This record gives sequence, C-alpha cells and structure tokens, in this order.
Amino acid sequence: MAVMRALVLLFLVFSVENAAAQDDCYYGWTPFWMKCYQFFSESVDWATAEKNCQFYGANLASVHDIEENNFLLSLIVPHVDRHVWIGGHDGEIKEQWMWTDGSPFYYTNWCPTKPDNNYDKRHCLDINYSPDRCWNDDTCSNKKSYICATPYYMKNQSVSKLL
Repeated sequence: MAVMRALVLLFLVFSVENAAAQDDCYYGWTPFWMKCYQFFSESVDWATAEKNCQFYGANLASVHDIEENNFLLSLIVPHVDRHVWIGGHDGEIKEQWMWTDGSPFYYTNWCPTKPDNNYDKRHCLDINYSPDRCWNDDTCSNKKSYICATPYYMKNQSVSKLL
C-alpha cells in the first residue's frame, strides 16, 4: 500500500510540474528542463535566426548534456532531412566555441573531423548533420531552419516590450 501511495504521489508531482511548465511557455513552444523551445522551419542565415529568436526574448538553443541534445533532435524529427541552426559559434575567437545565451560551452556532440573550420569560413553550429545526427560547423550565411530557447518566464513578458 505504501508503494502505491508513493507511485500516486510521484505521478501527481510530475503531472503538476508538467502542467505548470506548459503554462509558462507560449502556445506552440515546448517545455524541457526549465526552458521553452520552438523549432522554426523557415530557412534563414544564422544571424537572422538569432535575431528572430531575440524577438521572442529567446536565443538560438544551447546544449548542455545528451538529454538536451536528444530533445532538440526530437523537435526536428518531422524534418529529418534538415540541418538546423543552434546557438553555438566561434565568431569572436577562432576555435573557442560559445553559446549566444552566454551559458558555458562544455558539452559537445561533434561529428568525426568536426569542427574543421574549412579555411576559416565556418563559425556557426548546426545539428542533425549526417545520418549520425551530430554537430557540424558551417558557414553562417547558409540558410537553415533553427531552434530557439528561452527560460520559462518568457510568457509573462509582452512581445511589444521586447522590441
């Protein structure tokens, strides 16, 4: 009986937590680990993707562990043939990768031989590269779909205040 009570309590806690998370994201955005995420299928260059994310009070997504990486890949599943921009770049200091949201860049999922920088032309990060669905460095002017991420609190901000 105690085990059943514990299971019911766990179910209630996770149900309430997930419902609260849904309420903290804009419609169409998906909650995961205290952030809200949105896949945009529009193909734009990396800088435009970041600017479009900032319109929502967000940044291009950053990745901090394998679970977050797999979650981002799950957002792309209906669009598996696409390489997708996320917020990694080495545009400020060559080969020193950072995230546009300012978080530490310590987890990676680079494809073999990547990043290669290809004659100092590739400074932006895309995911879903190759059948391995790993990371690639690419030319920032290439056009791709993208994923934005923002903390839960974004829903409480007026979009007009963000402009």
